[in-house]
Amino acid sequence: MENKKEYSSSIKVRFFICSIIGVFLFFVTIPYNGNKKVPMVHIMDIIQTALGPKVQYIFVMISCLVVLAASIYVKYGKNVPGILKSTYQKDNLFSYFTYVTAAIFSVMAIFQIGPAPIIDPEIGETSLSIAADSFFAIMVAGTLVAFITEFGFLEFLGKLLEPIMRRVYKVPGKSAVDAISSFVAAPAAGVMITNDLYQKKVYTAREASSITTNFSIASLGGFAFLSSIAGIENLYSEVVLAAFICVFVLAAIMIRIPPLSRKPDTYIDGTVQTEAQRKPEHYSGQTFPTAYQDALEKASGTKFTVFLEQLKSSFMFGIKVNAFIVSLSVICLLIFNYTPIAKWIAIPMAPILSLLGLPDAQQIAASSIVGIFALSIPATLIKGKAVAAASAFFVVVLSTSQIIFFTESANAMLESDIPVGFGDLVKIFFIRTIILIPMVALMADRKSTRL
Repeated sequence: MENKKEYSSSIKVRFFICSIIGVFLFFVTIPYNGNKKVPMVHIMDIIQTALGPKVQYIFVMISCLVVLAASIYVKYGKNVPGILKSTYQKDNLFSYFTYVTAAIFSVMAIFQIGPAPIIDPEIGETSLSIAADSFFAIMVAGTLVAFITEFGFLEFLGKLLEPIMRRVYKVPGKSAVDAISSFVAAPAAGVMITNDLYQKKVYTAREASSITTNFSIASLGGFAFLSSIAGIENLYSEVVLAAFICVFVLAAIMIRIPPLSRKPDTYIDGTVQTEAQRKPEHYSGQTFPTAYQDALEKASGTKFTVFLEQLKSSFMFGIKVNAFIVSLSVICLLIFNYTPIAKWIAIPMAPILSLLGLPDAQQIAASSIVGIFALSIPATLIKGKAVAAASAFFVVVLSTSQIIFFTESANAMLESDIPVGFGDLVKIFFIRTIILIPMVALMADRKSTRL
């Protein structure tokens, strides 16, 4: 390599040690308390177990009140601190609506006051639980991911995967880290990482929008939970593999069609990405040495104070996501549980699923669409019913591959700086669903065994 820069042994050690720690924390499963998970998820579980549900729910309520107060202060106050100004200055009418309703809903749920539907544990408490899970996923993953993103591993892996990711998905090779982070932690954690890299001008608006709406897949824990609800625990491995295939095949399609294809190739500061920056690279004898050189360059400029910065940004992002999740989760669950929408949806979907050869089409019809409200609802609709294994498999794989659900992933996307609006997310959900239904139906095993 021409003009190869020499780096000290301490820089090389920093890159290797931090990368190994990052890979261990995010990608290596280890047993703990009878469960095999990656260390990062074990850390999340330990913290949440130590706090207990009640403390977590109270924290969510307090965070919703704090977010509401902070947004009012930024809008009307004087001498606003920089961190608050940068966090809340882009808020709009929709943001204020979610802050107000989140504060009201969380207080109602904690103190059990207000209309019965909202204080119903299936509505209020469930929303607080989802918010708490997302917050700790964002906090732990968002802080520890610095081992991967700030000390060279992201540059190293990104360079090695660049030729593949650019050609197939039209995004940088570094985006593979975002996808894997969602898979091992939570969709909101993947969104947070993508947003962080968008803010740092690693991704353009189009790249960030494409990555977050295509690769923020449900976590492995989510797959296990949904498989259990649907009664197909024995098909867990097949469900994960099928969903993974669907997500990555569909991503290659979605990135090339509207609304994602119409997003601008500009960075967050307005800088236009050049054609040379978008041009796919080719593998050569210099690919690995260049990847290693890029990694050392990144490691040489990073200080360990980056963990405090990541912790701070993760906290600020996490409490705002809490407000979005509590507000929209309660509203979505109210719509689903107290309106006939699910029944209306089933009317046109049943004959389509029947035509595709899926058994029990009438019983699973609503499950094909209601995932936009919450990830768990499709599987919950068939819980305890005598639904064929193939149909239960179809429901779980479809719901996990749809990506967009407004009780978590979509809320995190709306709260981020990534330019995807409510309308974009609804369009993306339905386009994904239209393409996925026949794809997943073909993958479903036509078993006659009844659950």
